[in-house]
Amino acid sequence: MVIVTLTDCPPKLRGDLTKWLMEINTGVYIGKISARVRDELWKRICDNVGSGRATMVFSAKNEQGFSFYVHNTSWEPVDFEGIRLMRRPASVTMDTGIESAEKKLHSRALARKAAAAQSRKRAQEGYCVIDVETTGLEYQRDDIIEIAAIRIVNHQLSDQISMLIRVDREIPPEISHMTGITDKMVRQEGVSLWEAMEKFRDFIGSSPIVSHNISFDRAFISEASMRLGEPPLRNICKDTLALAKRRIDDIRDYKLETIAEYYHIEVTQKHRALADCITTFQIYEKLNEI
Repeated sequence: MVIVTLTDCPPKLRGDLTKWLMEINTGVYIGKISARVRDELWKRICDNVGSGRATMVFSAKNEQGFSFYVHNTSWEPVDFEGIRLMRRPASVTMDTGIESAEKKLHSRALARKAAAAQSRKRAQEGYCVIDVETTGLEYQRDDIIEIAAIRIVNHQLSDQISMLIRVDREIPPEISHMTGITDKMVRQEGVSLWEAMEKFRDFIGSSPIVSHNISFDRAFISEASMRLGEPPLRNICKDTLALAKRRIDDIRDYKLETIAEYYHIEVTQKHRALADCITTFQIYEKLNEI
């Protein structure tokens, strides 16, 4: 849910917003749009509001259940112990205690922003290896039941993420036999596709991604993104399958486990997303030594 309020804004902008949101009162708009459309719409508002004021409130997965943007307002958003608040314009006061508390609050907010910026920078280092397990081979018909990614920095595993995903249909017996993933597992341990994709995309950011048979994984991830109203992956992609075909010619086939055997890489678990990510990482490092 998204709510926008406008004050002293050009009539043209007010009319333009009705393409995406319903105006329920003068300068008050409400609607349900994707995160991507919401952010693009906010940019459009800021570019065209002129000297007017704008506020956007929207649902978010945080402790408050919502977040907001403001533009040209005298009220100042502040972060207090992970909670986002609005600070009213401070009037002139002789109470130095209040002034000191506000300075401390501001300093804490700046420190948290700096820490968050450092965290985002670290999250873009190195590269990510990704893998999905699915109910079948047809990306337009079948579903992702598990997705995983690992981050590699300086040739070492630095972070990882792995999630089972709830699906509406039953998992085919041959898929459960191959992966070990059952209907009971995804019901009890799985998350929604929306939550999984949000966490997955936050994890990989804009880092280069590596996968074995990347076209398969990317097709399923792009289809899931499209269903959720999100853009497809635009990360730089590297495929260990294609790389192995160029650099190894004395091997019976180019399956992940066959290449792992060729390089004497121990595979402890097959056809699980996180384990396959780790195997792919080890193979990719070996291929780059050639």
